[in-house]
Parts: sequence; structure tokens; C-alpha cells
Amino acid sequence: MRHRLMAAWRGTPDGPLMDLPTLNVADLAVKIAVQCGLANRVKLEDVLAAWEEVVGAFLFKLTRPDAIERGILTVRLMQPSAHHALSLEKAKILKRLQTKLPDAKIRDIRFRHG
Repeated sequence: MRHRLMAAWRGTPDGPLMDLPTLNVADLAVKIAVQCGLANRVKLEDVLAAWEEVVGAFLFKLTRPDAIERGILTVRLMQPSAHHALSLEKAKILKRLQTKLPDAKIRDIRFRHG
């Protein structure tokens, strides 16, 4: 009866409903990410973990990586003294990050207060 009602509503001859496989959203999300090239991107959590190793515990408490856009890592700073210390060591920090996270393709670091 259900098939006949659905067929009448659709305006098609009586027959079984479409037997398409049910897809899981989690599986589709992974496939879409791979197709778009998003699967190889480095997560901010990975940068955060590497950041602590690169700058040390003291500066890690005063700074946080905020975003990576077009190869530029933006780092938020709590104090101006941290900005001065990091700007003096910027080239070394950048080189260490590039060594630790080659897939991130970080080409510059910008420091911002806030």
C-alpha cells in the first residue's frame, strides 16, 4: 500500500522505492576533504604543540599561535616584552617551525598584541 501511495504521489508507475545505499556523513566528509586538498593541511593544534617546543615554556605562557593563512603564522602576545624577545629570535623560530612542520609551509610569522 505504501508503495502505491508513494507512486501515485510521485506520478510514477507502482513499484518499489529506490534502493539507494545509505551513506554515512562522516565518510562523506573525509572524501570531500581529500578531494578539496584539505586532508594534508596542518591543524592549529599541531602548530600549538610545536610552538611550545620551539619557543620554550616561559614564552609559551605569554604567546599563542592564532591562525595560519597563506603561509603566515599569526601569534598573539600577552606582553610587549614577549614581542621584543620573539622579534629578536624570529628567524631562528621560523626555521625551527619549518623543520618541525614542513607540511605547514610557514613562510613568515607575525606577532600581534591582545
